[in-house]
Amino acid sequence: MRDLDVTATDATDFRVEEECPRPGLVIVAVHGDLDLHSAGELGDRLVGVVDRGAASLVVDLSGVPFVDSQGLGALLRGTRRFGAGKEHFRLVVPAPEVRRLFELTALDQVFPLDRTRDEALAHAAVSDGLPRGTTNG
Repeated sequence: MRDLDVTATDATDFRVEEECPRPGLVIVAVHGDLDLHSAGELGDRLVGVVDRGAASLVVDLSGVPFVDSQGLGALLRGTRRFGAGKEHFRLVVPAPEVRRLFELTALDQVFPLDRTRDEALAHAAVSDGLPRGTTNG
């Protein structure tokens, strides 16, 4: 079963979709420019996903043609809030121009970058299928 939650904002056509393909794993798909106008919404959404106990998070930027410094800050906010290892917070970045931004800013050393969602899902760690902060037993 897949949960899907979509939030749309103003005329910039920025939107965020959330999917839970398996317990403990959340995919946040971003569409539109990730910039000054949309970064706050994405940052809040990532914090919310973490606060709800996701064990692993994949942020899919396949639908993002442009990222500015505010957008990078929103992603950093999400990963800082998550506080887990690299295998638990992954980015899907297929566009060469967006990928280049991560390389130029050395953020490809902070975020594991995957070219496809399938690649990210194959590497996403959900050790026990339980949300963060819960135990089995």
